[in-house]
Amino acid sequence: MHAPTPQRRTPPPRTRHMPPTAGARRTPPPPPPPRGTPPEGPRARRSRARHELAQPRRVSAAGTTVRSFTGALAMGSLVLALALIGVQFWATSHGQQGPGVSAVLSQLVAGLVAVALQTYADRHRDRAGGAAVAGVLVVVLGSLWFWWW
Repeated sequence: MHAPTPQRRTPPPRTRHMPPTAGARRTPPPPPPPRGTPPEGPRARRSRARHELAQPRRVSAAGTTVRSFTGALAMGSLVLALALIGVQFWATSHGQQGPGVSAVLSQLVAGLVAVALQTYADRHRDRAGGAAVAGVLVVVLGSLWFWWW
């Protein structure tokens, strides 16, 4: 049998916490560039001037209020649909007719569509988001007028 060959030991890699080796001089890192200066190097990003319409706009208080109101309407519509489901199950378990399957399903679909439109309106603060806010109002108020008037 042969004896195993001895393993060659390599020193651990030097980290920033280890002292420099003897005779090596440590130089301080270069200071960071001042803010607002473009980065340098081969992978530096070239900044382009943005169009004035592409600039981020400040969100208005009125838009936030309208989106909050329509969000409350959308969630209220969904909660109403869930309550109708519970009432329908309770009524059928007691041998009564209840609100009806068509009313329950239509209110559930209206609630889900309203929440989906509201989610889109919250994520897109442009004309499409405004149209989604109007869609929430149409769906919720239309379902309330059609099924509850």
